[in-house]
Amino acid sequence: KDFMIFVDGKATALATSHKLTLNAETSDAASKDDGMWDESVITKMSWEASTEARVSADADVESFVALFDMFIAGEPVTLVCGIPTNLTNDGVPEGGWTAPTKNLYTGQALITSLDRSDAKGSNSSMTVSFKGGGKLEKKAS
Repeated sequence: KDFMIFVDGKATALATSHKLTLNAETSDAASKDDGMWDESVITKMSWEASTEARVSADADVESFVALFDMFIAGEPVTLVCGIPTNLTNDGVPEGGWTAPTKNLYTGQALITSLDRSDAKGSNSSMTVSFKGGGKLEKKAS
């Protein structure tokens, strides 16, 4: 429940969920020696991440406006995924969340979609999706 995504050093604001997906493409490696059983090998790996959040008007947090600018720039951003170093049960710490320094996943990614929803009578929300470019690294310490 405490897993968060940080974009270029800032936590995605007012997040309601975060998702990290690892994918593997396979190729058929079966031979006559395998009998009736299929055999596969991994030929390519990729990763994706996404965040669902409330839209914040606070300029000090990573929200729709900042993510929009990053999306339009079309440049990779640095993602860090993990549990914040200053996690508390008292809400957002003064000064905001700080990115994890251990037990994290990190890599460069492109913002591939950015959705904003503003329904009558409810809070504005957004969804942002990232496509990893290159290796997703795990850093234990």
